[in-house]
Amino acid sequence: MRFLKFDEAISNETDGGKIWVFWKNELDVQVVRMSSQFVSLCITEGNNHFLGNFIYAKCNRLERQLLWEELNSDRMGVEPCLFAGDFNVIRSDIERCGRPRNRVAIDEFNRWIHQGGLLEMNSQGGKFTWCNGQQGLSRAWAKLDRVLLDANFLPLFPTAHCLYLPRTTSDHCPMVIEFLSDPFSYGPPPFRFQQMWVEHPDFMTFVQNVWSESVIGSGLFKLATKLKKLKVALRVWNKSVFGRTNNQIATLEDKIENLENLLQRDWDDDIERELVRSSNELSSWRLREILDWHKWLKLSGEWMVIGIQNSFMFGYLIKSIGKFIS
Repeated sequence: MRFLKFDEAISNETDGGKIWVFWKNELDVQVVRMSSQFVSLCITEGNNHFLGNFIYAKCNRLERQLLWEELNSDRMGVEPCLFAGDFNVIRSDIERCGRPRNRVAIDEFNRWIHQGGLLEMNSQGGKFTWCNGQQGLSRAWAKLDRVLLDANFLPLFPTAHCLYLPRTTSDHCPMVIEFLSDPFSYGPPPFRFQQMWVEHPDFMTFVQNVWSESVIGSGLFKLATKLKKLKVALRVWNKSVFGRTNNQIATLEDKIENLENLLQRDWDDDIERELVRSSNELSSWRLREILDWHKWLKLSGEWMVIGIQNSFMFGYLIKSIGKFIS
């Protein structure tokens, strides 16, 4: 937990599952139920509370039937409910590209959704959330990850929405659920001092050079002016020193997403080869990013910051970076 900067955690490992949920002390979280396929938590922040059900469904249809029975509306009570995670089944054929899916399993999933009166949370991002990672015509995509909510949840968080991030080291897209958004948020982002700057060997020399520039005026005016100059200079320095890796990763992520979209519409061997080449290049840049953080932060625990203040990052991100911090 110290790597991810959370205070508490719960897992269903003892029940044979693979779900981990992390949170900070600002939230009051109580375990309600769990099994090998889900963790149900009563989550309270201020006057808002709801039942968060985090899902990692089995691949086997018969085992998923047990999940639908355990999470049917009769057993959920009257609390506002949210269901988020990997359901390992699609709702219709338009949610897949590649190998066919079991029609009976699809009908059972939809029956559970309709029986509970559940709705899809508004979402942004890619059409498919999972890829089997195979090459050629064996490659398949599907929407296995989603967020469902009941009618009681909507009045609590009317602007809640889900964002599917680009799929990189995992076979799943990470999901970010934002519960509250500030309609009055505007202007540039606030200045944030980065701990990794201090670890860079040129940092102090750079600061001294900026601070030594002459400023005319009173003591407080000089201080305020130098601080403002330093803030602007640090932003430029950060972009030139640390920005190249981030830019390369962002460019490759966009390229891979576009290539996958092209393959999903019409298969082409040249596009497939370019996708494999770009994916390998992205892995190389991501490893370089991890090594840079390892070098500058010296295992200080600043590997990853995942916020849960009015937002929730679900799961596959943890699995993706786990091998780098173990």
